[in-house]
Amino acid sequence: MKKILKYSLVVSLCAAMVSLTGCQKKELATDPLKEAFSLAGIAPNPVMRGGALNIYGRGLDQVAEVHFAGENISVSEFVKLSKGTKLDTLQVLVPLEGPEVGKVSIVTADGRSLVSMTDLSFTEPIGIEKISPLAVVSRDVITITGEYLNVVKEVIFSGENAVVTEFESQSRHELKVKVPASAVDGPIILSDVNELVDQSTIPNHVYSSQELVLGQPTVKKAAKATYKVGDKITVTGSHLDMIKTVNLPGAEAVAFTYKEEASAESIEFALPATALAGTISLVSFESDEFDGGEYEVVVPTNVVAAPQPVKAGEKLTITGKNLELVSKVNLENAANVEFSYEEEKITLTVPESAQEGKAVLVLASGFEVPFDFTLVKPVVTAFSANPVPAGSALTIEGTDLDLVESVTFGGDVTVEVEAEEKSITVDVPTSAESGKLVLNLKNGSTVESEDLAVDKPAGAFLLAVPEDVFKVGDLIVAEVVNGEHLEKVLFDAVEAKFMVNGSKLCVFVPEGAKKGSLLILVSDNGTVSYPVNIDPGDRIITTIWSGSSTVTWGGGAVQGLSWGGYDWSTVKAGMVLRAILTVDSADAAIRFGNGNWATIPSGKLLGDGDGNIPLATDATSCAVTLTQEDIDFLVDNHGLVVCGTGYTITQIELIELIPQETTIWSGSSTVTWSGGAVQNLSWGGYDWSTVKAGTGLIAHYTIDDAGAAIRFGNGNWATVPSGKLVGDGDGNITLPDGSTSYAITLTQEDIDFLVDNHGLVVCGTGYTITSIGLLILPEL
Repeated sequence: MKKILKYSLVVSLCAAMVSLTGCQKKELATDPLKEAFSLAGIAPNPVMRGGALNIYGRGLDQVAEVHFAGENISVSEFVKLSKGTKLDTLQVLVPLEGPEVGKVSIVTADGRSLVSMTDLSFTEPIGIEKISPLAVVSRDVITITGEYLNVVKEVIFSGENAVVTEFESQSRHELKVKVPASAVDGPIILSDVNELVDQSTIPNHVYSSQELVLGQPTVKKAAKATYKVGDKITVTGSHLDMIKTVNLPGAEAVAFTYKEEASAESIEFALPATALAGTISLVSFESDEFDGGEYEVVVPTNVVAAPQPVKAGEKLTITGKNLELVSKVNLENAANVEFSYEEEKITLTVPESAQEGKAVLVLASGFEVPFDFTLVKPVVTAFSANPVPAGSALTIEGTDLDLVESVTFGGDVTVEVEAEEKSITVDVPTSAESGKLVLNLKNGSTVESEDLAVDKPAGAFLLAVPEDVFKVGDLIVAEVVNGEHLEKVLFDAVEAKFMVNGSKLCVFVPEGAKKGSLLILVSDNGTVSYPVNIDPGDRIITTIWSGSSTVTWGGGAVQGLSWGGYDWSTVKAGMVLRAILTVDSADAAIRFGNGNWATIPSGKLLGDGDGNIPLATDATSCAVTLTQEDIDFLVDNHGLVVCGTGYTITQIELIELIPQETTIWSGSSTVTWSGGAVQNLSWGGYDWSTVKAGTGLIAHYTIDDAGAAIRFGNGNWATVPSGKLVGDGDGNITLPDGSTSYAITLTQEDIDFLVDNHGLVVCGTGYTITSIGLLILPEL
């Protein structure tokens, strides 16, 4: 209050100065010193009722009365009159009752009057003398007595949002106000500004020294009943508007409505889906907790699942009462299984991962309703052989074997399988031991069969094959049994260098080993083979002759690869034939001929009329890419003879260059005749002028429909020339069943066709394309 009054006093003095200045400008036409009777100003402004007001002017000893705004409010007795050299000061007491905001006028005995230019306003210090009663509940009316209560705009009770702006009655000395429901124990505050309306004025807040004490609402316990989600629950009592929160087990702060009808009061709310059975808790604004009674919740009953047992991947139907309340179905090892509810039944497809064990229907509240759930299990009825030789194929016969993901042999050796419903075919690992055969199911559980006897090979075999990826020249080290019988190690038909050291087999990946090659152990008493991961890089180099021969026109030609010295029918078009050499004379030349010494067709294109290819003095090799015509020429004419003059040859190689794929588009688009074509590589989407002839164009996809076909077209959707050679009349290429990619080799004609016609569009029908790439041959 001291701060507020001090603030008011400062404002009053400032206003007084403004008032003085205003009077000088407008109330006095000339200098007030020259006037016999004048009014210059009033101060302080605002002033407290009953307080002193100073009136400034000239000739104020003539004043008989001072009039204030209001009904007949005047003062004729003054506190004092002070004469000054410039202005007189007349001091009067403002009447305690009646004055209103407005002009002040001074009147002489002979009836002359002057009026202040500014309105006089008042500071009205609100005072609280008493509050009655102090013990209250909601909607009780309290009476506040005090001073200047007529200027109060709002009564602020202790509590959350407990502000009252409409009163039962209001006068200067008395204010009646109803206690809001959200009020709590504590003092009240009177404010002369409604802060919700007038944000521009600083309010005066007057705190009561007395504190209200709030009583408690009365809650009648509801009779115990059973409710379904969404049902209305009603709790009755008195002064229930004092309840702030309704809490239930599993559902805090439930939305509710308060009703008052005649003398009855009630709170009503809908049972939330998350609520569990338990007790209704009502919490007042005072944070007191009240028991609203116990209740039960409707849950599914008579729950039955069929069929029993059910197979993974098949339909399961669940019947019972109140199944519409179910929000989740959880099975062992398979939570939140997708399901549908219709005609009072729940239907779901049993996931592959589901196991026998806990099976429950889950409500939104988390309440679980268990039900019986058993699964079909695979049964082994027979083995194709028992005992079975290690390393040989075994067929397992039985029922529901398509549930099996892998098989574990004795010795804890596990092999993944592609199982059918009635059979599984698996290669028995050479490291397998005799014992129980374990079927590992897709859901993570296991089923044991009868004992399977495993006969070990008499020859050399590996206990395990390394899973690493190996390149040409890498060393493979593996555990070997019966290594003393090992005579030869092959990668397909390519022989490899090896060494057996105790139980270790060390073998180097030879030149010519390809991706998908089998590692073959040849013993003196049998042969076994194993798949290995070979990465041939960007080329496979196979040396087909080595030695040293100085070649001249008089002799030294290499004839070891002719007349049955090499099987040229195994060579593929596109392979490179390369001779490793050193040049001995300036006129050196080489000729690749057939068994009759006639130059192969491609050699004629590189050499003179006889197919002699000149060699530079610093040359270390000479190579030619073999066409199918070259290969046929060699097959039909007794193989290869390398002749010429002026060089020494040390090695002849066949090089298979492996295309390296570069992805130029990736995504996912389902292609049909009505849409889904990939057009991103057309109309400026890719610079086809950078592509070289001989580059492969490959599309990767999954087949969606029988009769799927792909077309490689230009920006106008017309098929590229090479596409027409393998497709139908429109260039639509039928995709092989089970295929995941298709490639064509681009000719210069194809590339020019794409450059001149706005790039590539891949269309067709019946497949989903995921990427498009270029197969680029490495430089030799």
